[in-house]
Amino acid sequence: IKFKMLLSAKIEDAMKAKGWNKTKLLEATGQKNASVATKWFSGTHNFTFDTLFDIQEALGIKLLNTTEATEEVVVKYHVVVQSSSALYKHDNLRKEQKSKKSHSQIHSFNTSMIIAEA
Repeated sequence: IKFKMLLSAKIEDAMKAKGWNKTKLLEATGQKNASVATKWFSGTHNFTFDTLFDIQEALGIKLLNTTEATEEVVVKYHVVVQSSSALYKHDNLRKEQKSKKSHSQIHSFNTSMIIAEA
């Protein structure tokens, strides 16, 4: 019931801000029966989504949040790259000789990646 009362209060506040009475709201939402407005503002009425949508469109307010929340996700990870051999260039009296050195090279670094919302 608390949520229904808050909806009614929000609708009434928006009407006051626009200088509208119940009749004007009924006209703007296509309602013809004045007793509908009495139900809307009782604080106990079970609104349909269609009715809430019509009211929010007429008043220019948001009663239903239909947009998805966006959230930025940050992923941090540690990467280790390991190589067991490397190719070196060696210059010996104008001769170029390629030799493989068999030793391990370990490169370690931290990095982070931001995953954007699609």
